[in-house]
Amino acid sequence: MEIYNKKAALDLVDNDGDLLQILIDSFLNETRFEKPYLENLIKEGKMNEAASYVHATKGAARQLCMEKLKDSGQQLEDVLRRKSEGNLQELTDKMFQDYEEAVNAVK
Repeated sequence: MEIYNKKAALDLVDNDGDLLQILIDSFLNETRFEKPYLENLIKEGKMNEAASYVHATKGAARQLCMEKLKDSGQQLEDVLRRKSEGNLQELTDKMFQDYEEAVNAVK
C-alpha cells in the first residue's frame, strides 16, 4: 500500500498542481496530528472527541491519496467509535507512524 499516490491526488484535483500544493500545505500546517494530544483524550475517556480528531486527519489523508494513513486512521476511528475492537495504543502508534511517513512523503 502506498504512502502517497501523487498521480491519484492530481487526478482528484483535475491535474491542478497549484490546488494540490494548497491541500498539501494545509495538511502540513493545519492538520497537525499530535500523538500526545490524542493519547490524552483517550486517557480522559473522551472517545468521541478523539474519534473526531482522528477523523479530521483521516479525511485529509483521503483527499491526498495517502492510503496507509487513511486506512490506519479508519481502523483507529472505528475502535474509538466502538464499531470494532482493537488495541488503542497499537492503533494510535500505527496511525502516528503512517502520519509521519505521509508528512515526509509530501515535504
